[in-house]
Amino acid sequence: MPARTRIYFTSDAHLGSAFHEDPRGVERCLCRWLEHIKQDAIALYLLGDMFDYWYEYHSVVPRGFTRFLGKLAELNDAGVEIHFFTGNHDIWIRDYLQKEVGAIVHRNACEVKLLGKTFRLSHGDEEYRTESFSYNLIYKAFRNPVLKTLFSAIHPRWTVGLAHSWSLHSRKQGLKRQTEGRIPHAYKNEYFEVEKEPLVLYAKRYSEQHPEVDFFIFGHRHLFLDLAMRSDKRVIILGDWIRYNSYAVWDGQNLLLDQWEPRAF
Repeated sequence: MPARTRIYFTSDAHLGSAFHEDPRGVERCLCRWLEHIKQDAIALYLLGDMFDYWYEYHSVVPRGFTRFLGKLAELNDAGVEIHFFTGNHDIWIRDYLQKEVGAIVHRNACEVKLLGKTFRLSHGDEEYRTESFSYNLIYKAFRNPVLKTLFSAIHPRWTVGLAHSWSLHSRKQGLKRQTEGRIPHAYKNEYFEVEKEPLVLYAKRYSEQHPEVDFFIFGHRHLFLDLAMRSDKRVIILGDWIRYNSYAVWDGQNLLLDQWEPRAF
């Protein structure tokens, strides 16, 4: 077996979303990639929104995702360290992934030393939430323990359908605003250059106060973006498994943003 020398990052598969033309096909494609990286992966970092909706009760979890969860468990059994960052679509994870898959769950951004370089890893919604009052309000509401308890009392026959419908509407509106090579502001009919993307601006500000960080990696924005900053620092936004089938890989020398079975679009 090849030596384990690489660390992989991906996000925003939105498994279960009706936005996918072939939801089961997306899951199979993701699992083929997981099988491929199993041979040389030291660790796998899943940076949020791997599920389009996940609400975990004390003894009940959503149906589906059997292939994906089984493959994660297989990687963990093979010695690959699995890190799962909660995103804005799957923040309601309890302990199922830890117990059944062996994943290490992160609920906030973190800085970590990986093969000699310092990475700041985050889904991105935490940093992006100040872009609008409504988004910040939703961010806080989703994490409010009282509202979470009240939500738990509603039967899933109502909550699951509502969550998927809301997500589908949001995704359609978001992709409608995107044009190739230019990044839209999320809340206005204006188009800004890549350097004005909010997560890029956040990385630049953060880097000024924390020069020890070499690389920033985000999900959330569904942008396939690798941007060089000053002093060999870089910011990567991982794209998604809706348009790009994208991931990043780090081997201690090179950090590459790439696509698996690229789609034509």
